[in-house]
Amino acid sequence: MSVLLCVHPHPDDESIACGGVLARAAAEGVRTVVVTCTGGEEGENLAGIDLGDVPLVEHRRRELDAAVAILDVTVHHRLGYRDSGMAGTAGNDHPASFHLADLDEAAARLAAIVRAERPDAVVSDDEHGSYGHPDHIKAHHVTVRAVALAADPDAAVPGEPWRVPRRYVHTFSRTRLLDAHRALLAAGLASPFGDDDEPAPFGVDDAQVTTRVDVTGHVATKIAAMGAHASQIGPDAFFMNVPADLVDTFLGVEEFILEEGTAPAGGADVLVVP
Repeated sequence: MSVLLCVHPHPDDESIACGGVLARAAAEGVRTVVVTCTGGEEGENLAGIDLGDVPLVEHRRRELDAAVAILDVTVHHRLGYRDSGMAGTAGNDHPASFHLADLDEAAARLAAIVRAERPDAVVSDDEHGSYGHPDHIKAHHVTVRAVALAADPDAAVPGEPWRVPRRYVHTFSRTRLLDAHRALLAAGLASPFGDDDEPAPFGVDDAQVTTRVDVTGHVATKIAAMGAHASQIGPDAFFMNVPADLVDTFLGVEEFILEEGTAPAGGADVLVVP
């Protein structure tokens, strides 16, 4: 059985970044594995839900469990670090933060999972952390190092060495971002990328994208998984209110850059061939 492993910094990142490919891969018989690096301790109750007596971090844990179940993820691992918060915040200095974690120590934890799961493809954030969050940047560097450690027979990592055939980063092409942004503004709707014709710097040149995965058949599942993160993505959030005529354009494709390895034969729009 083919295996797809996705590494994400916080609860909700798995659904936003890779919810479509995880749902599609699971539906096609691929073993799907999600690794969440932190518990999301620095998150806020953005949707203003009633937390009762339950701490927000426990709500986020339950939300994550619900989301991966909706995506039919085969197995979920928690790497065990603390959310570092946005750049420049107090959370960056917490001794248990992912941001401050020793690179090789964190990579060894992830490499042990890689050796155990033996994935055909691994996905993480890019070197810029998608939008510059310290934990997203750290997730990229930890993943790159973990893939190398997992393949090294001399590395002090449990399990038999495993060379990952393909390592990807998830991304958003500049043209696709611009099209969605301008369509939202033209429709008189707020865009998450700003309120000017030129959105905030984000995304990559189209030529950098190596893999575009059609997930239109799994958009409803992706939206449901995002909605499971009720404290972070409320009913009024952008992701839950994409105009019907933009749903397939904005949510029906997920884009990736192959940074290591060779694309799978016979799979032009998949990360792994079932």
